[in-house]
Amino acid sequence: MAEFGFSEHHQNEVINYMRFARAKRLLRLKTIESCFQDLKDSRLVEETFTADEVAEMLDGLQVVVRGEVETELINTAHTNVLLLRQLFSQAEKFYLKLQTDISELENRCSAERRGFRRLGDRVGPLLC
Repeated sequence: MAEFGFSEHHQNEVINYMRFARAKRLLRLKTIESCFQDLKDSRLVEETFTADEVAEMLDGLQVVVRGEVETELINTAHTNVLLLRQLFSQAEKFYLKLQTDISELENRCSAERRGFRRLGDRVGPLLC
């Protein structure tokens, strides 16, 4: 298994993390969908609405969805920090100094060229 140039063990770790991330993403998407359903169930009881009423409902929905997305982004960042802490802690036991390349993280095309998309298709989209 040299799709990434990783050992089979490390490639399985990547796949397991991708599965974990996908499950968390699907859970958050269900929460966002429920925000829309809650609006439908609680506010759409009349047959006609004024433009101001519709704007008010959409503004309220925007606030709720923004909060949900922000919460998920914060949770994702914290999860990634915990993962990095685990990796750095293990590396330091062997006196290794790992380095990250933030510019590579920002370059989505670079990740796709390295095959992450292909591997991600087995467990769901990785980068989307």
